[in-house]
Amino acid sequence: MLQSAKLKYIFPIGFFLSLFLDGSINLIFSGSLFAYPYSMVSNLTILWLVLGIFFEGETNLPIATWAAGVGLVFDWYYTGVFGVNMFILPVMVLLIQWVKVFYKPTFLSILLTFFLALTLYESAFYIVFEMVHYTTITSSVFVAYNLAPTLALNLCFFVILYLPIKSLFRHTRGANFRSID
Repeated sequence: MLQSAKLKYIFPIGFFLSLFLDGSINLIFSGSLFAYPYSMVSNLTILWLVLGIFFEGETNLPIATWAAGVGLVFDWYYTGVFGVNMFILPVMVLLIQWVKVFYKPTFLSILLTFFLALTLYESAFYIVFEMVHYTTITSSVFVAYNLAPTLALNLCFFVILYLPIKSLFRHTRGANFRSID
């Protein structure tokens, strides 16, 4: 019981920390990440979201609510277009929670889910910004110069951070933690 109470505090702290780490990484390494014509965007927030959904177990964290809150902060702090992330992130949570019941949570299945979630997130973000005329690039340019490099960067982050985040959740879950390969 005490272990799952820890998780109720650690999850939102990690969620907001990943949000601000995204901004810091993008700012500090902007010369490398945004070298014309390529654009790589750090998405540790999506990584934390996906791993949190898979590693929460029976704790039943209000992840969709936290996702809406983080989305609102993201919209307010980074984009200035309110409602985009506040809508996209909770929808992603619901989709990932629906999909995760169909297979055993292994490294590869979680990696594939993260890949698909990140693709969905970036594509939805692009579509919304295309609709409100905040971007003028074509979809093929978006895929080649924005989506592909972003996926490559974040898959590297996934491989590096998977075990530390898994052990953090395992430690805070204690005896209630279901076996995850």
